[in-house]
Amino acid sequence: MRITLYLLLIITFPVFGQSQRADSLENLLNKTTVDTTKIDLLVELAMEVWSSAPEKTLASAEKVLAISKKIDYPKGEAAGEHVLGVYYWQKNNYPEALAHYSKSEEISRKNDYKTGIGKAIFSAGIIYGEQGNYSQALENYLRALAIFQELKDEKRSAGILNSIGNVHKNQKNYDVALDFYQKAQQIWSRLGDQKSIAGSYNNIATIYIKKKNFGPALESAKKGLALFEQMKDSNGQIICHNNLGEIYFQKGEYASANAEYEKALEINKEFQRKPLMVSSYNGLGHVYSKTNQYPKALSSYHLAEDLAKTNGIRPALQVAYEGLATVYGKTGSFANAFHYQELATTLKDSLFNEENTIKMTNLRVHYENERKETEIKLLQQEKDLGYATRNTIVIGLAAVLVLVALAFNRQRLKVRKDKELHAAQQTLADIERESSLEKEQHLRTELELRNKALTTHTLNLIQKNSILEDIRQTVSLALKSGQRDENTPLFSKLINLIDYSFNLDKDWDEFKTYFEGVHPDFFTKLKKSNPELSAGELRLCALVRLNLNLKESATLLSISPDSVKTARHRLRKKLKMGEDDNLLDYLMAI
Repeated sequence: MRITLYLLLIITFPVFGQSQRADSLENLLNKTTVDTTKIDLLVELAMEVWSSAPEKTLASAEKVLAISKKIDYPKGEAAGEHVLGVYYWQKNNYPEALAHYSKSEEISRKNDYKTGIGKAIFSAGIIYGEQGNYSQALENYLRALAIFQELKDEKRSAGILNSIGNVHKNQKNYDVALDFYQKAQQIWSRLGDQKSIAGSYNNIATIYIKKKNFGPALESAKKGLALFEQMKDSNGQIICHNNLGEIYFQKGEYASANAEYEKALEINKEFQRKPLMVSSYNGLGHVYSKTNQYPKALSSYHLAEDLAKTNGIRPALQVAYEGLATVYGKTGSFANAFHYQELATTLKDSLFNEENTIKMTNLRVHYENERKETEIKLLQQEKDLGYATRNTIVIGLAAVLVLVALAFNRQRLKVRKDKELHAAQQTLADIERESSLEKEQHLRTELELRNKALTTHTLNLIQKNSILEDIRQTVSLALKSGQRDENTPLFSKLINLIDYSFNLDKDWDEFKTYFEGVHPDFFTKLKKSNPELSAGELRLCALVRLNLNLKESATLLSISPDSVKTARHRLRKKLKMGEDDNLLDYLMAI
């Protein structure tokens, strides 16, 4: 069972319904006469009250745009469009919200306002994530993260790391999600950001829920709820109550679960956050289904279905479909049960298709490459600074030589020769610089080509093995249901051919070639430090290094996900890793 948690804006919009803070901002607004200061205060006020008084957010945004256009202040216009996007997002009007985010990004780009660009890209990613478009959400997050890391904006960078964790959690990569949550929490703790820390408690609680570790899950969720209640944050409180409802449901404490979901809906009556409302209705549907209250269960699931359809919340819609299929099946309405199960399966295939999973893996590789390119740019800047320093020294020396020439007429010839020598050296330096630039460009191009080759080959390998596995299962099923058995020569030969194709080393040899093109000496260094590793374990190390999940690794290795999990456990033992050590981090460091 799954719940939909929307904590993504906890960092993007740093402060929620703190009435004292809002009153303070309004007092400052009444006192100031400077237009740019008014704009900044209005934006801050809008983001302060978006969860408690969204109409005030709308009014503030419109004032920001009016003043900005009057004084020709593009930065203010970009901020006003962004705040409008937040308002329409809160109202679940995703197309309108995306349109305003796009306008904000456009204005920011025209005026080279990098913070505005990053905020617009990130906020659009939040909407994609809520709609279940995880690959597009992750792409937006990585683009925004690169901008804010370049700006050394730790607060916003931490928020994006948290959101990336949410994407991986929704894709069931729980260990990876927890790693991103912990990285974000470390930054917030260092910055003393209590609101963001409250959100991190909720996020970490969801991971413990998935791992069935309910003690730490309850503790973490209650800590988050206490902080959100203290800050009068409706959005956070609703999420916490939904979380607690999920925990109690999985513990079998159905009365407590029901109470938590009802509390969430009660708060949400005024707040009207539709995605969170869908989660509450789905949760109640699960509770009623378990307690055999089927009419109430159907009613709750249908409410969740209608809201999810209207607002384009596909992950929650899948949960509603699955719940309806289960309840209709229990009540003997098999036609309806089949209908909703078919809808759920189709939607699930759409949400978690192989293409999206591969895109996530490749986007992470792409992000690593962008970081390398940033390092190259920094090295180039250091070079340019060196050239400038050298040129300054040369100019100074030339000035001294001119003074010496004026004072000592006899040395004119020597000064002339020195100038000629300097010109020759300058020409040589220019040639060397151009050569260096060409080499750097060649390096970038080669790195990009290698990554594309690795990505293409990995995708083809996964697709091939997946297709072969489907063929083998289909043939086996046909044999079991028919009159012929697997000893029939024709069918036996077909299955043997498929099994043989799984064991061919040619594909792995090609994969190793592509992999070493992007990660040179990886196998050599790994084997040197761990000579007892087998060929199969080296292959598993490469798949972990690419951050493939259990399902993808299982497809490539032609084994079950549980076998992959066991193999990874044995690998950790061979590598002599502690319980708290992260296998991906270990292999990334090689």
